[in-house]
Amino acid sequence: MSKRPADSSSIAGQIASHRQLDRLAWNLCTDLLLVVFSVISWCAATEARFYDSFDPSLSRELLFDDTAGNFWDILATGVYNVGGHSVSCGGFASVLMFAVCGLGILQAVVWLIGFLPEYFRAKKMLSPLNKMAVTATELTEAAHQNPYNFDDIESAIGSIDDPMESNVHISTGNRDLKRLENAVNDLLDRMRAAYKSQSRFVSDASHELRTPIAVIKGYADMLARWGKSDEKILDESITAIKNESENMNKLVEQLLFLARGDNGRQPVNMTVFSLSDMIREVHTEAEMIDPDHEYILDIKENININADVSMMKQTARILCDNAKKYTPKGNTITLRVLHNEEGECCFEVQDTGIGIDEKDIPRIFDRFYRSDPARSRETGGTGLGLSIAKWIVERHSGHFEVISYKDIGTRITVCLPAASEVKRLDMPAQSRETVK
Repeated sequence: MSKRPADSSSIAGQIASHRQLDRLAWNLCTDLLLVVFSVISWCAATEARFYDSFDPSLSRELLFDDTAGNFWDILATGVYNVGGHSVSCGGFASVLMFAVCGLGILQAVVWLIGFLPEYFRAKKMLSPLNKMAVTATELTEAAHQNPYNFDDIESAIGSIDDPMESNVHISTGNRDLKRLENAVNDLLDRMRAAYKSQSRFVSDASHELRTPIAVIKGYADMLARWGKSDEKILDESITAIKNESENMNKLVEQLLFLARGDNGRQPVNMTVFSLSDMIREVHTEAEMIDPDHEYILDIKENININADVSMMKQTARILCDNAKKYTPKGNTITLRVLHNEEGECCFEVQDTGIGIDEKDIPRIFDRFYRSDPARSRETGGTGLGLSIAKWIVERHSGHFEVISYKDIGTRITVCLPAASEVKRLDMPAQSRETVK
C-alpha cells in the first residue's frame, strides 16, 4: 500500500509557527535591548546627581538581597552603589520588570493572533499541492490494483498516428478511465487549436510580407534595367520602394508587439490619468494629420482611469485610423468620452463611413482579417491594428462594444473599469465584443 501524503494542516501549522517564531525571537531581542538601555539610562541619571561627569574609574555594583522572599520582594531590595554612594533601585527595578512582563504578555497575545492568519494562508497555498499528492497516491494505488487500466490508456495514446487530425480522440471503453480520457482529448483539442492558430498567423504574416518584398524587387529590377537613364522611372521607383519599406516596418513592429504580448513580455505601466484629456490630445492630432475629415469632440465630464496611457492612446489612434480609412472625405468622425449604464469609463470613435457587414463584425478583431482585402490594400492596412487594440483593452480588463450599419457608419466603444476598480491581468481576459 502506498504511503499517504502528509496532511496539509500539519505542514501549514509548521510554516506558520516558523514564521511567527522568527518574529517572536526578534521581539525578544528588542525587549532585551530596551531593558539594557533602560538600566544604563537610570544608572547614568543616578550618577549625574553626585558627579559632574562620567568617571570610568568609579566602582559600580547592583546588589539584591536574595533572602528577602519571592522574586518581587528581592527586586524591591535592590541597591545601586557608585563611588561610595548608595541609592535604592528597588522601585525602578520593580516597575521595569512589571513593564517587561506586560510587554511580553502583549507580544504573546499578538503572536497567537498572528498565527491564525498565517496558518490559514499557508493551508490555502498548500491545498492544490495536497490535492495533487492525494490524486497521485490514488492513481498509484489504482495502478497496483489494476495495472491493465493504464496499459489500455497507453495503448490508446500510442495508436494516434497524427494528433493534429481534428477527428482523432482516444477511447478505451473503460468507465474508470473516462475522466482521464476526457482530459487527454481536451488537451489534444487545445493543442490542435493552438497549432492551427499559429499556422494561420505564420501564413498570413508571410503573405503580408510577400507583397511589399515583391514590389521592392520589381522596382529594383526596373531600376537596374532602365532607371539609371530614365529620371521618371527613378523617382517612381524610389517613392514606391520607400512606401513599401515603411509598410514592412510598420507590419514588423505590429507583429513584434503581438508576439511580446502573447509571450507575456509586453510591459504595461499602470498610472491614473485623465481619459478626457487623452482623447482631447488624440482629437487635436487627428485634425492636424487628416484635414480631409471633420473631427467632432464630445466630452461632457472629466473621467480618470488607471491604465497605461501610451497603450490607451495607441488604441484610440488605431480606431481613428480605421474610421479615417473607411469614411468618405468631408464626412464627420466623432470622438466621445462617457460613463455607460454599468458605470464603466468609456471612449468611442464613431464614423459616417461605409459600415461593416453583420457577418464580419465578430471577426474584425482577428489578426489579418479583412472583410475586403482589396480595399484594405488600397488604404494601406495590415489587418493587425484592431488585434493590437483588442490585446491592449483586454489587458486592462476592458471590452469592446461595436455597432455598425452598412453605408451608415460604425461606432466602436472601449469600456474600461473605473480607476479604483481596475485590476492587472497576467493573461488577456476573455473577449466581450458586443455586436448590434
